[in-house]
Amino acid sequence: MNYKYLLFVVFLLPICLAYIYLSDSFEGDNRMISLKKDLNDKQLEQIFDQLKSVADLNNLLDIKIRLEEISSVHSVYVARKWPNNLELDIRLEKAIAYWNDDAYINDRGEVFIADYLVGGDLPQLYGPKGSAPRVMEVYQQFNRVLFKSGNVMKLLKLNDRGAWEFHDSSGTKIFLGNEDIRERLQRTVDILYEIENESLGTPKLIDARYNNGVAVEWNNKLEIAKNSKLQRDVSL
Repeated sequence: MNYKYLLFVVFLLPICLAYIYLSDSFEGDNRMISLKKDLNDKQLEQIFDQLKSVADLNNLLDIKIRLEEISSVHSVYVARKWPNNLELDIRLEKAIAYWNDDAYINDRGEVFIADYLVGGDLPQLYGPKGSAPRVMEVYQQFNRVLFKSGNVMKLLKLNDRGAWEFHDSSGTKIFLGNEDIRERLQRTVDILYEIENESLGTPKLIDARYNNGVAVEWNNKLEIAKNSKLQRDVSL
Protein backbone atom coordinates (compact mmCIF):
# COMPACT_ATOMS: atom_id res chain seq x y z
CA MET A 1 0.00 0.00 0.00
CA ASN A 2 1.42 3.42 -0.97
CA TYR A 3 1.17 6.27 1.50
CA LYS A 4 1.40 10.00 0.93
CA TYR A 5 3.02 12.18 3.55
CA LEU A 6 2.78 15.89 4.28
CA LEU A 7 5.20 17.52 6.71
CA PHE A 8 4.47 20.72 8.60
CA VAL A 9 6.65 22.14 11.34
CA VAL A 10 5.30 24.52 13.96
CA PHE A 11 7.39 25.97 16.80
CA LEU A 12 5.56 27.10 19.93
CA LEU A 13 7.34 29.00 22.70
CA PRO A 14 8.37 28.43 25.41
CA ILE A 15 7.91 24.73 24.60
CA CYS A 16 8.92 23.75 21.08
CA LEU A 17 6.87 21.10 19.36
CA ALA A 18 7.26 19.84 15.84
CA TYR A 19 4.11 18.40 14.30
CA ILE A 20 4.19 15.81 11.56
CA TYR A 21 0.90 15.31 9.73
CA LEU A 22 0.46 12.09 7.82
CA SER A 23 -2.40 12.27 5.34
CA ASP A 24 -4.05 9.56 3.24
CA SER A 25 -2.42 6.92 5.39
CA PHE A 26 -2.96 4.12 7.83
CA GLU A 27 -6.48 2.80 7.59
CA GLY A 28 -7.72 5.99 6.00
CA ASP A 29 -7.43 8.04 9.20
CA ASN A 30 -5.40 11.21 9.42
CA ARG A 31 -2.73 10.94 12.07
CA MET A 32 -0.70 13.57 13.88
CA ILE A 33 2.67 12.84 15.48
CA SER A 34 4.04 15.45 17.86
CA LEU A 35 7.74 15.59 18.67
CA LYS A 36 8.64 16.90 22.11
CA LYS A 37 11.95 18.33 21.02
CA ASP A 38 13.29 21.42 19.28
CA LEU A 39 14.69 19.83 16.12
CA ASN A 40 16.28 21.43 13.10
CA ASP A 41 15.38 20.66 9.49
CA LYS A 42 18.06 17.99 9.09
CA GLN A 43 16.94 16.14 12.20
CA LEU A 44 13.29 16.31 11.17
CA GLU A 45 14.16 14.96 7.74
CA GLN A 46 15.97 11.96 9.25
CA ILE A 47 13.09 11.21 11.61
CA PHE A 48 10.49 11.61 8.90
CA ASP A 49 12.36 9.31 6.51
CA GLN A 50 12.65 6.68 9.24
CA LEU A 51 8.95 6.92 10.10
CA LYS A 52 8.11 6.17 6.48
CA SER A 53 9.81 2.79 6.90
CA VAL A 54 7.47 1.80 9.74
CA ALA A 55 4.79 -0.49 8.31
CA ASP A 56 2.34 -0.02 11.18
CA LEU A 57 2.32 3.17 13.23
CA ASN A 58 0.14 1.39 15.76
CA ASN A 59 3.19 -0.69 16.68
CA LEU A 60 4.87 1.56 19.25
CA LEU A 61 7.82 -0.78 19.76
CA ASP A 62 8.58 -0.83 16.05
CA ILE A 63 8.53 2.97 15.97
CA LYS A 64 10.95 3.11 18.88
CA ILE A 65 13.32 0.56 17.34
CA ARG A 66 13.35 2.21 13.93
CA LEU A 67 13.97 5.72 15.25
CA GLU A 68 16.74 4.55 17.57
CA GLU A 69 18.51 3.16 14.50
CA ILE A 70 19.39 6.77 13.64
CA SER A 71 23.01 7.19 14.72
CA SER A 72 22.47 10.56 16.38
CA VAL A 73 19.42 9.43 18.40
CA HIS A 74 20.11 8.16 21.91
CA SER A 75 16.61 7.10 22.93
CA VAL A 76 12.95 7.47 21.96
CA TYR A 77 9.87 7.43 24.18
CA VAL A 78 6.59 6.77 22.38
CA ALA A 79 3.11 7.45 23.76
CA ARG A 80 -0.30 7.06 22.17
CA LYS A 81 -2.49 10.17 22.21
CA TRP A 82 -6.25 9.78 21.85
CA PRO A 83 -7.79 9.11 19.46
CA ASN A 84 -5.27 8.27 16.77
CA ASN A 85 -2.19 10.34 17.39
CA LEU A 86 1.27 9.70 18.74
CA GLU A 87 3.71 11.67 20.86
CA LEU A 88 7.46 11.12 20.50
CA ASP A 89 10.05 12.30 23.00
CA ILE A 90 13.36 12.02 21.18
CA ARG A 91 16.63 12.30 23.09
CA LEU A 92 19.63 13.02 20.89
CA GLU A 93 23.17 11.88 21.49
CA LYS A 94 25.37 14.48 23.17
CA ALA A 95 28.77 14.88 21.60
CA ILE A 96 31.59 14.99 24.15
CA ALA A 97 34.40 15.05 21.58
CA TYR A 98 35.28 14.53 17.95
CA TRP A 99 36.33 10.99 17.10
CA ASN A 100 38.99 10.23 14.44
CA ASP A 101 38.13 13.31 12.36
CA ASP A 102 34.95 11.80 10.91
CA ALA A 103 32.54 11.20 13.80
CA TYR A 104 31.59 12.12 17.35
CA ILE A 105 31.79 10.24 20.65
CA ASN A 106 29.49 10.41 23.66
CA ASP A 107 30.34 10.05 27.36
CA ARG A 108 29.78 6.27 27.18
CA GLY A 109 32.40 5.86 24.49
CA GLU A 110 29.85 5.26 21.72
CA VAL A 111 30.69 6.65 18.30
CA PHE A 112 28.00 8.29 16.20
CA ILE A 113 27.61 10.46 13.12
CA ALA A 114 25.49 13.61 13.12
CA ASP A 115 25.43 15.85 10.08
CA TYR A 116 23.64 18.57 12.01
CA LEU A 117 26.59 19.09 14.40
CA VAL A 118 29.03 21.61 12.97
CA GLY A 119 31.95 23.34 14.59
CA GLY A 120 32.04 23.67 18.32
CA ASP A 121 34.91 23.78 20.77
CA LEU A 122 35.17 20.05 21.38
CA PRO A 123 38.29 18.05 22.25
CA GLN A 124 39.66 15.62 19.69
CA LEU A 125 40.02 11.92 20.48
CA TYR A 126 41.82 9.37 18.33
CA GLY A 127 42.13 5.61 18.58
CA PRO A 128 42.17 2.35 16.61
CA LYS A 129 38.96 0.64 15.61
CA GLY A 130 37.07 -0.68 18.62
CA SER A 131 39.00 1.42 21.14
CA ALA A 132 36.45 4.23 21.58
CA PRO A 133 35.07 3.09 25.00
CA ARG A 134 38.58 2.77 26.42
CA VAL A 135 39.73 6.11 25.00
CA MET A 136 36.70 7.89 26.44
CA GLU A 137 37.25 6.29 29.85
CA VAL A 138 40.91 7.37 29.89
CA TYR A 139 39.97 10.84 28.62
CA GLN A 140 37.58 11.32 31.54
CA GLN A 141 40.16 10.06 34.05
CA PHE A 142 42.95 12.23 32.64
CA ASN A 143 40.74 15.30 32.44
CA ARG A 144 39.76 15.01 36.10
CA VAL A 145 43.43 14.99 37.08
CA LEU A 146 44.28 17.91 34.80
CA PHE A 147 41.24 19.93 35.86
CA LYS A 148 42.43 19.93 39.47
CA SER A 149 45.53 21.78 38.29
CA GLY A 150 43.53 24.27 36.24
CA ASN A 151 44.25 22.56 32.91
CA VAL A 152 42.14 20.65 30.40
CA MET A 153 42.82 18.18 27.63
CA LYS A 154 42.31 19.28 24.04
CA LEU A 155 43.53 16.14 22.27
CA LEU A 156 44.05 12.53 23.32
CA LYS A 157 45.46 9.83 21.08
CA LEU A 158 45.92 6.09 21.51
CA ASN A 159 48.10 4.70 18.74
CA ASP A 160 48.22 1.19 17.29
CA ARG A 161 51.03 0.25 19.67
CA GLY A 162 48.98 1.13 22.74
CA ALA A 163 50.89 4.32 23.57
CA TRP A 164 49.14 7.46 24.83
CA GLU A 165 49.72 11.06 23.82
CA PHE A 166 47.75 14.18 24.70
CA HIS A 167 47.81 17.94 24.19
CA ASP A 168 46.70 20.27 26.97
CA SER A 169 44.88 23.59 26.69
CA SER A 170 48.14 25.55 26.40
CA GLY A 171 49.23 23.52 23.37
CA THR A 172 51.90 21.45 25.12
CA LYS A 173 52.29 17.95 23.70
CA ILE A 174 52.75 15.18 26.29
CA PHE A 175 53.99 11.65 25.60
CA LEU A 176 53.03 9.03 28.22
CA GLY A 177 53.86 5.81 26.40
CA ASN A 178 52.10 2.55 27.26
CA GLU A 179 53.31 1.75 30.80
CA ASP A 180 52.67 3.26 34.25
CA ILE A 181 50.31 5.74 32.65
CA ARG A 182 48.76 7.17 35.83
CA GLU A 183 52.13 7.63 37.51
CA ARG A 184 53.51 9.35 34.42
CA LEU A 185 50.45 11.57 34.18
CA GLN A 186 50.79 12.68 37.80
CA ARG A 187 54.50 13.38 37.25
CA THR A 188 53.57 15.50 34.23
CA VAL A 189 50.97 17.44 36.20
CA ASP A 190 53.54 18.12 38.95
CA ILE A 191 56.02 19.44 36.38
CA LEU A 192 53.39 21.62 34.69
CA TYR A 193 52.47 23.07 38.09
CA GLU A 194 56.07 24.03 38.82
CA ILE A 195 56.48 25.54 35.35
CA GLU A 196 53.37 27.65 35.84
CA ASN A 197 54.29 28.57 39.40
CA GLU A 198 57.65 29.89 38.21
CA SER A 199 56.05 31.70 35.24
CA LEU A 200 58.47 30.06 32.84
CA GLY A 201 56.20 30.08 29.82
CA THR A 202 54.78 27.20 27.84
CA PRO A 203 56.88 24.14 27.04
CA LYS A 204 56.59 22.72 23.55
CA LEU A 205 56.78 19.08 24.60
CA ILE A 206 56.95 16.93 27.73
CA ASP A 207 58.12 13.35 27.39
CA ALA A 208 57.18 11.34 30.50
CA ARG A 209 58.36 8.00 29.13
CA TYR A 210 61.13 7.76 31.72
CA ASN A 211 61.35 5.79 34.94
CA ASN A 212 62.12 8.70 37.27
CA GLY A 213 61.58 11.93 35.39
CA VAL A 214 60.53 13.72 32.24
CA ALA A 215 62.15 15.46 29.31
CA VAL A 216 61.01 19.01 28.62
CA GLU A 217 61.50 20.70 25.25
CA TRP A 218 61.61 24.50 25.18
CA ASN A 219 61.84 25.88 21.65
CA ASN A 220 64.11 23.09 20.46
CA LYS A 221 66.07 23.01 23.74
CA LEU A 222 65.72 19.67 25.49
CA GLU A 223 66.19 19.42 29.26
CA ILE A 224 65.77 16.54 31.69
CA ALA A 225 63.96 16.66 35.02
CA LYS A 226 64.97 13.65 37.08
CA ASN A 227 62.37 14.24 39.76
CA SER A 228 60.22 17.01 41.18
CA LYS A 229 62.79 18.03 43.84
CA LEU A 230 65.47 18.44 41.18
CA GLN A 231 63.09 19.95 38.65
CA ARG A 232 64.05 23.55 39.31
CA ASP A 233 67.82 22.92 39.26
CA VAL A 234 68.07 20.37 36.48
CA SER A 235 65.28 21.18 34.08
CA LEU A 236 64.15 24.72 34.66
